Amino acid sequence: MGFFSSACEGCGHPLLSVAATEDINRWMNLGVAITPGGSILQGSYDGYGNLDAFEAVVGDATVWHQACWKVAGAPMDYRGASAPAPDQGWFFEDGAHDLAEPGRAAG
Repeated sequence: MGFFSSACEGCGHPLLSVAATEDINRWMNLGVAITPGGSILQGSYDGYGNLDAFEAVVGDATVWHQACWKVAGAPMDYRGASAPAPDQGWFFEDGAHDLAEPGRAAG
């Protein structure tokens, strides 16, 4: 399987592989996956469904960017599998995901 990603429950933008980020959106690489069994896994997304050492967790999980999850109050509930990202978190135009990190003061 090639690149794929899921849309964040908070902002709707995909988890991004670190190789697809710029300084402004590097925060979109850090994800939280809540599994159907209720486990909460956190880590850096590799573009292939893995968060650090947690393998193949993104496809069936409720997915958040870590920053969006914290701003939302760190919800613990599984909400079903998050929507697949149409751009697979990799194939997108420059600037498409250039958002400031939620909860962080500008400057």
